[in-house]
Amino acid sequence: MHLNYYHTLGVSASATVREIKLAYKKLAIQYHPDKHQGNTYFEEKFKQVNEAYQVLSDPHKRAAYDLKLQYLLQLKMHQQAGHQQYRYQGPVRRPSSVSERHYRPIPQSQFIKKDWYIVGSIFGGIIIFSLILKLIMDHVTAVDNYEKALVEIGEERWSSAHAHLTEAIYFKPSYAAAYMQRAYIEMEVRQDYPAALADLDATIENAEVKTAKMYYLRSKCFQELRNYTSAEADLTNAIQINRNFTQAFYDRGMLRARLLNKFPEAIKDFTQSLRLGLPEAAMRKDALYYRGFSYYLTLQNNAALQDYRQVLRQDKENARVYFLIGKVQVEIDSTAAACQNFEKAFNLGYQSAMGDIQRYCRDTDAASAP
Repeated sequence: MHLNYYHTLGVSASATVREIKLAYKKLAIQYHPDKHQGNTYFEEKFKQVNEAYQVLSDPHKRAAYDLKLQYLLQLKMHQQAGHQQYRYQGPVRRPSSVSERHYRPIPQSQFIKKDWYIVGSIFGGIIIFSLILKLIMDHVTAVDNYEKALVEIGEERWSSAHAHLTEAIYFKPSYAAAYMQRAYIEMEVRQDYPAALADLDATIENAEVKTAKMYYLRSKCFQELRNYTSAEADLTNAIQINRNFTQAFYDRGMLRARLLNKFPEAIKDFTQSLRLGLPEAAMRKDALYYRGFSYYLTLQNNAALQDYRQVLRQDKENARVYFLIGKVQVEIDSTAAACQNFEKAFNLGYQSAMGDIQRYCRDTDAASAP
């Protein structure tokens, strides 16, 4: 076994952090290479002292090291017990006389059931202890890799972070937080949506508490993979967990209005997202625009007109909105007003408005001519 760190620092296994620190300072001064003109012996001693201090000064590393020492000590004792040979030699006496010499069976010692129980308990205890130690060491290693990955994510060192998260998952296959962070890198950096989806599945499966964010991120993967029904289901799961999840209401409304043709449901989602307060003006404008469009397709023309006019207050040069207002006005028999909006849309560059101008407005112009 390598050098015992406690022996290296000259402290007991029960030494406090302060005692360890004082011992390290004393030995570091004693063995520092600068005091010995590059002598390799003192350089090696200094490295050993520094290595011991790095482990024993960290509570987590020290706990793991103590467990390792206990395990190795138990293993060594077991190996020594297996190699020891015991021999009993009775007292020496003079050779027996001829009359005493005769053959008789030599009693042989046999294991009794109690002995087997003891041996089995010892081996069973060693196996259980080894398994527990392995689980603890794996957990410590997984957490260490995860924490390194978080630092690297903050520094945008994506490849290193991904590698450390993979190591963390190797040592702890049920590490939900590591799966989620790795999914983030796969989505936002690598655009590897199948891999991100697999990691988010593992996140949700292993998480003790399932959060709205987990389902929301998985819905984004489903949308990128054009699985819109599953995306809608995950947005619904996210909303059920967090009834104030504004972004989830907005995204579900966009999904229903643009891709699933669920216009009444989309209207409810946009209304809720606007009520909760969308953080960006562009999102508020889009929510009003698509809610107005959904109102129009469900024959709620007055409501559609109100939403379109709110959009125009934010974007007065939006040619398409002028065109859509004209379409609504045709439905409510305001043809003259509709023609004005068709003309406005066309003048702003919306060429598709010409068809409606020719259809609805030429007769109006002729009728109004003197």
